[in-house]
Amino acid sequence: MYGIETEDKPTALASALSYWVFRSRDKGKSPAMGLKTWEYFQSSIQNAAIPSRSINDYIENLAKKLIVNHLNPKEWTRIISPNQVILRASINPDGSMGEIQQIDSDQHLQWLGWQQILESLKPEGIGDRHILKICREKPHIITTFCRVRFESDRALNIPDEPETLDVEVNNA
Repeated sequence: MYGIETEDKPTALASALSYWVFRSRDKGKSPAMGLKTWEYFQSSIQNAAIPSRSINDYIENLAKKLIVNHLNPKEWTRIISPNQVILRASINPDGSMGEIQQIDSDQHLQWLGWQQILESLKPEGIGDRHILKICREKPHIITTFCRVRFESDRALNIPDEPETLDVEVNNA
């Protein structure tokens, strides 16, 4: 659910949000690199959640701890819908279904932000408080789900987004 291997909605959303921040970190400056990556990430999840009053606060606090310059919306979309397949079917003149074509998976029909996901969970009684409680009380679970997703991405050779844009300047 939300690109994380669990059916527990609050845990899946907490893990997806945490993984999004993790994937957006500045790899050159972040302390969440090297041999202690996952230990640092786990403690950062808990420490970011403790003072937070909302998901916005949590994301901001975690981004500060992991040294995130900006959160990448394209990365969020890739995390929550990694296996999206879009099919388009044509209709024959006689009304029967014609040829079915697969559209490239990077053409998303709609960008689903984390606020929309949280709004969809409110009728089930799930809100910011539930997500933050999981982050405070079960950071090891979130870290495990994030690490599984990270290893899966790595096995599939999913590249990190480039952090800089190379530009060549010629003097006229």
